[in-house]
Amino acid sequence: EKRYLAEMRQSDLWLALRSTFRLFEADGPGAQLGLKPLAGDLFHPDAIGDLGAAQLANDTLLTCLRSLGLYEHPQNRQLIRVNYGALNVEEFGSVYEGLLEYEPAVDSSGPVPGFGFRRGDERSATGSHYTPDDLVQPLIKHALDHLIAERLKAQNPAQALLDLRVADIACGSGHILLAAARRIATELAIVQTGEEQPAPAAYRSALREVIRTCIYGVDLNPLAVELCKVALWLEAHNPGEPLNFLDHHIKCGNAIVGFVRREEVDDGVPDAAFAKLPGDDAEISKTVRARNKRERSERNQQKLVFTAERTDAIAAVHDQWKALEALPERTPAEIAAKKQAFEAFSGSGAALLLKQLASIPIAQFYLPRSAEQRATLITDSSFRDLWAGHASPHGPAAVAAFAVAARKRCFHWFLEFPEIIQRGGFDCILGNPPYLGDKKLSSTYGHEFCNWVRYGFAPAGLSDLVVYFLRRIYTLLRPGGFTAFITTNSIKDGDVRKDGLEHVVAQGGSISFAVRGVTWPGRANLVVSLVALHRGAWRGPYLLDGQEVPTISPFFEAETAGGTPTDLADNTAKMIVGSIFLGDGFLLTHAQAAELVRQNPANREVIQPLINGQELNNAPDQQPGRSIINFRDWPLSRASQYPALLAIVEKSVKPGRLMQADQRARALWWQFKRPTEDLYRTLASLPHCFAAAATTKYLNFSATPTNQVFTHALYVFTTDRWDLFAVVQSTLHEVWARKYSGALKQDLRYSPS
Repeated sequence: EKRYLAEMRQSDLWLALRSTFRLFEADGPGAQLGLKPLAGDLFHPDAIGDLGAAQLANDTLLTCLRSLGLYEHPQNRQLIRVNYGALNVEEFGSVYEGLLEYEPAVDSSGPVPGFGFRRGDERSATGSHYTPDDLVQPLIKHALDHLIAERLKAQNPAQALLDLRVADIACGSGHILLAAARRIATELAIVQTGEEQPAPAAYRSALREVIRTCIYGVDLNPLAVELCKVALWLEAHNPGEPLNFLDHHIKCGNAIVGFVRREEVDDGVPDAAFAKLPGDDAEISKTVRARNKRERSERNQQKLVFTAERTDAIAAVHDQWKALEALPERTPAEIAAKKQAFEAFSGSGAALLLKQLASIPIAQFYLPRSAEQRATLITDSSFRDLWAGHASPHGPAAVAAFAVAARKRCFHWFLEFPEIIQRGGFDCILGNPPYLGDKKLSSTYGHEFCNWVRYGFAPAGLSDLVVYFLRRIYTLLRPGGFTAFITTNSIKDGDVRKDGLEHVVAQGGSISFAVRGVTWPGRANLVVSLVALHRGAWRGPYLLDGQEVPTISPFFEAETAGGTPTDLADNTAKMIVGSIFLGDGFLLTHAQAAELVRQNPANREVIQPLINGQELNNAPDQQPGRSIINFRDWPLSRASQYPALLAIVEKSVKPGRLMQADQRARALWWQFKRPTEDLYRTLASLPHCFAAAATTKYLNFSATPTNQVFTHALYVFTTDRWDLFAVVQSTLHEVWARKYSGALKQDLRYSPS
């Protein structure tokens, strides 16, 4: 037993495993054993990071290998061996989704530090989900297949197929890119061999060529980028040949925080970059914004004049990229040379400097406007001198901007993929871009990000993250190109539609294919839509929910009449959303309310029943389940006339409110965050009103008393007239509401505005 324990404390097995990996390196000893080197980064010592210099005890390594090789059946607890031979490359996506569920954590609280995992929120926060193949194939069919059919008619169809440029700008682990590569490779192998069923070797050779030439991917998450490269490596690997070089086509970056074309950078630093955000010094924001506005006005749209050195540097980036693309990848030595050339191109010299300089205008959106950071702000005149080459980027301002650019992973397409922008864009962009509603955008990505997208994708509000991806995708398409993607089913609703599909259609795009609602096949509790767009006038058949139709509107309807409705001034403030109280300390049970009224009958003026959407929709008697303390819009002096109630609020609500970013919520802690007093003043003279849940499967208005507080989950129709009730309860109104409001899964999100 002592001998066994001593062996487990040794690290010879870890050394043996690392030696095994070395067998596949280009300069390793594998050649002496007849092993062909794989090259690439998959088995490189750098691939395991700090573990490369670590010593792992045998017991630790064996425990890891056991965990990787065996799993416990959830019901009978029997150990089952993992069959890695049956693992499809597409299933890397489910691995990626699972990894996003956890974050590594080091526990230093005890005498010996411990390593483990804690539940993370990155997947839910960023809307990342593995895309099932059932949803991927329609994207291929209704976008990429049109282009393939066109290329097969060319004089040299093989060359025409290899000239396709296909991207996914939120590629995740690369499942959609794999499907696209396979589809192109199938046709390429048929063309190259002249056989309807090419041999596996011919297909794999074609697939390797397609992945090397045609496929591009970008993702914000470095883990996703690495998994994508591994998936493509494994798919494109031919026995006896080294792995492809993919770093120049599969990149880590923020696809929507950056510039597509150089002319966007030439425009300088926008005034919007210095808008006051929460936490900024108001006076500094005002001063810097005014200076920037003055500088932009003084240049009066003058053409930016570049130095000869800067002009040469910009031109050299494209030439260097073309030279890099042309480098061969037949042997490990050639791949190593290509990798070295790519690192020299992207990590230093003109390309790196231009990326950093191009990020300066965006960095101004993120840098805080404070006394300490004032020296780091760069206004329009200074930036134009830097960008044109008339000044050198030195000092704290340049350093701060470059640091922001690196942290936010700014991605400038004309510098990252210069050949693509030079040729007019990608032929096809496929994907499942993330979607995240307006209320979560600022909490997930920050007010600075929201300020940037409002400017960078104007005209657009904060409707949904997918809007910015749609707009970026369309900008990156060449004329005649296609995009097809999976998206939230609210893409056709409200502001999401107006900011996204309507804008793209107004720019000349055509919706050629759409499926309005598909239940997600996997674990995610989602209802999604599928949509394909053509950049230009579409001459082929339009397919809506599987049926051929004359056209498809941004509403996903088979007609274009209608458009955006006009607001009626007479209906202003007729339908009002309920109150946001912000603080559970306001809430009372009915028993607590009765006791407080018994102690002091005057408390009856402040304590009211509270009704929400759940009670209105699900309770047979539609009775409020709780009471609430409501000081309306009173000053603190008047609220102090009810000391027992104010004491409850001060103890249970005030501490939380003082932590809020909202200035009003902090200052008026005894009031609801949004008291909605205009609603209650309107209701004061009415015996009853009508209310409906803001999110509901069925749109139903109910007559309800007016002497109660309505939560923000309800819309209140401020009338007691039954003839008007008949209007809003009609099928005509419901059809109208469902067309112009939003949706949550299959539920209506009623939006009377």
